[in-house]
Amino acid sequence: MTLTTPLTRELVNDPAYCRLDLRIGAGSLQVMIYNPLEENSLLLRSIDLPADEASALKQLETFIYDNPLLLCDFRTVTAIIESRRFLPVPAAVADCCDHLSLLRCADPDTDSRAVVMQDALDMFDARLLTPLHQATANFLRRTFPTIRLHNALLPFTLYCHSNLSQGNTAKAFVNMRERSLDIVVMSANTLLLLNRFEYRDINDAAYYILNCTDTPSDEIAEIIIGGNHDRRDELMPMLRRFRPYVMPMIFPSAMFKAGADAMKSPFDLIILPLCE
Repeated sequence: MTLTTPLTRELVNDPAYCRLDLRIGAGSLQVMIYNPLEENSLLLRSIDLPADEASALKQLETFIYDNPLLLCDFRTVTAIIESRRFLPVPAAVADCCDHLSLLRCADPDTDSRAVVMQDALDMFDARLLTPLHQATANFLRRTFPTIRLHNALLPFTLYCHSNLSQGNTAKAFVNMRERSLDIVVMSANTLLLLNRFEYRDINDAAYYILNCTDTPSDEIAEIIIGGNHDRRDELMPMLRRFRPYVMPMIFPSAMFKAGADAMKSPFDLIILPLCE
């Protein structure tokens, strides 16, 4: 899907009160502008991105320069990056080891020139390390000097932990997209699993989730699924054949007032304002 209506300055009264949030995904870019103090203020634009990193960066640059509103001074600027490569590590390990060396030890194909994003998962005393294409990181920081860069898994993990995790009971949280999914298995105090899978068929998605929630003593109390509604509704009956408690994740009520575009936004992007 490509939405090409330009983002011009007259669309927003005062950008200084607004958030600018970008989601740079595997194959697409979403840009969200939102004033938390004004109802029906959310603007969303989406374009397709090529798979090649250099071509994707060129498309990203063109889109930003073709939409002058994006170059205004916003209250905050944040980009969440969907990545095939990332590594959760204990905070103590992240504090004493070279981050790029850790990533290359886990995956030797990691670019040796990559910029490493470090996301804090303080509730688990852990860090999430993610390599980012150096040219992409340089462009974003040059264009948006105050930008915050995060793995797209961060807002999903924080939101589910804050709103849906209780006590020592482990739950599995799934964020569905058209061709990929995120899964986080955690209790209030313990991170058990954090991963991302790509799939071509919904049966593959079910297989990944069932394997991630296969425990010998029914330790995982629920599987809660959000994200793409069509994929979610296709998946849930399949999982219920094998798992007793499979539930849909409810759209956050606090974002209903943001406007019609809120319902079209990727789940990890629309919850970002609720995680800060």
